Amino acid sequence: MGSSQSSKMLFRTNNFDLLRLFAASQVAILHSLHIMDVSVTSFVQSALGLLYMFPGVPIFFFVSGFLISKSFESNSQLEDYASNRILRLFPALILAVTLSFILIFASGYAFETDAGFVDWAMLYIAKISVIQFYNPEFMRAYGDGVLNGSLWTITVELQFYVLVPVIYAAFRLRDDNNWRLILLILIFFGINRAVSAVPYELQSEIAYKLVKVSFLPWFYMFLVGVFFQRNFDRFHKILAGRFIYLLPCYLIVGLIAVQQNANFGNNVNPLFFALLAPLIFSFAYSFPTLAQRTTRGNDFSYGIYIYHMPVINCMVYLGLTGSFAFALTAMFLTLAIAITSWFVVERNCLKLKNHPFNPIYKKAKAW
Repeated sequence: MGSSQSSKMLFRTNNFDLLRLFAASQVAILHSLHIMDVSVTSFVQSALGLLYMFPGVPIFFFVSGFLISKSFESNSQLEDYASNRILRLFPALILAVTLSFILIFASGYAFETDAGFVDWAMLYIAKISVIQFYNPEFMRAYGDGVLNGSLWTITVELQFYVLVPVIYAAFRLRDDNNWRLILLILIFFGINRAVSAVPYELQSEIAYKLVKVSFLPWFYMFLVGVFFQRNFDRFHKILAGRFIYLLPCYLIVGLIAVQQNANFGNNVNPLFFALLAPLIFSFAYSFPTLAQRTTRGNDFSYGIYIYHMPVINCMVYLGLTGSFAFALTAMFLTLAIAITSWFVVERNCLKLKNHPFNPIYKKAKAW
């Protein structure tokens, strides 16, 4: 087997399914406990503090940059590229939005508002299209006040997907030289810092809110994933199999940072994202075949991410809050829906993907 073929085999043997599952669960767990106003013991609070140090959304953005860039490089036909992205995102997204509407009407909330058919139709269309961040005033009294607050990242991801072919063409990222990609990372890192420096009193302005749901503050995280993918052999040689050594180092630095009130949320402090990125890569390529043996090719992560808020919001509206048992119930219901969605909708749609990575794609050539 040649070195190129060996490298490709190493690339494909990874734990990214487990990473996405962890990231989605991290977001869902913290949302359930916070939004459902659950009081926890000091021990659980300490455990949550550790969980907080591994922010789900930045992990998603890094993994997305890593995998989507490789996917595009392997099949850069725009028709295939677009259809593959649509097949992954939109079938389950439409189902999640429909579930939200069913729960809103079943709970009786819809009949307590002054919203008419056009208002509900506009909301539904917005949520299943490309403006998931849209949220009208009549939703403010339901759940946490947003139909499904997690969906804002779908808008951002869609922008990432559109930008990948653009930056590959404009900056010739297929070349071996890294300087163009590093320059892009630095530019968007600077934008992230500028957005983060906006005074609190200006953060209610519509312009600021629109920038926050654009690719601008988050694109550097995605591009760092692209950078790791473009330099896979180098990073694999340094980081593969070393997760158990890197994790304690990250935790020590993180625990010190927590004492200094460092931000580990969506807009994680860039210093810690610089530490988190190699940790993500290291886990992906440590413990070979771990994901394959545990998930067996099933990916419930997207479902957990998009279905947990409809469940939580409905329970909050019905007054089922303040108890750890309610939060646990929300997580079990979310998992049940996510599993059903995977086997009934998502997996069947993914079989239609026209891509060499797809094991069902019979036309794929060895790569």
